[in-house]
Amino acid sequence: MSHGGDRITFIDRIGDRFELKEYSEADHTALTHMYDRFTPKAVTQGLPPANDRARLEWIRYLEETGENFLAWLEDIVVAHSSLLPEPAMSRGEYLIFVDPAYRNRGLGTELTRLAITRAGQLQLQTVWLTVEALNFKAIKLYKKIGFQFCDTGERERTMILKL
Repeated sequence: MSHGGDRITFIDRIGDRFELKEYSEADHTALTHMYDRFTPKAVTQGLPPANDRARLEWIRYLEETGENFLAWLEDIVVAHSSLLPEPAMSRGEYLIFVDPAYRNRGLGTELTRLAITRAGQLQLQTVWLTVEALNFKAIKLYKKIGFQFCDTGERERTMILKL
């Protein structure tokens, strides 16, 4: 991985070149297009919302309250992660969506690392997330980063990372 300004060039597991960067307001349309293309919708805990208006409101909420990171393939956003800080509680919630066509290539790992680095910069003590209990690939990624289960849910599990 090499750093070029605020963009990070990342070569994935099959040799494709992506750019990772922190979200800026200029990225709104590209981010919205990613979620418009994203399938299936509303499968993971109802996200991303299937309804166009609800999806746009959800994206705006993440943009306004979260620390957001994007993975670009040329001029298309193919993955998005968001850290939603709760400074009063010294924690933050984490979520990530990777276009199914670009999964298992390392993008999720790198976007998660960027968000965890930001959590440290914000002096958060923990980052938490929820994951579907049968989403073994996501769970493997989170465990690799250092997240641990903190509940025993059957359908959804909560994981936490202590910084």
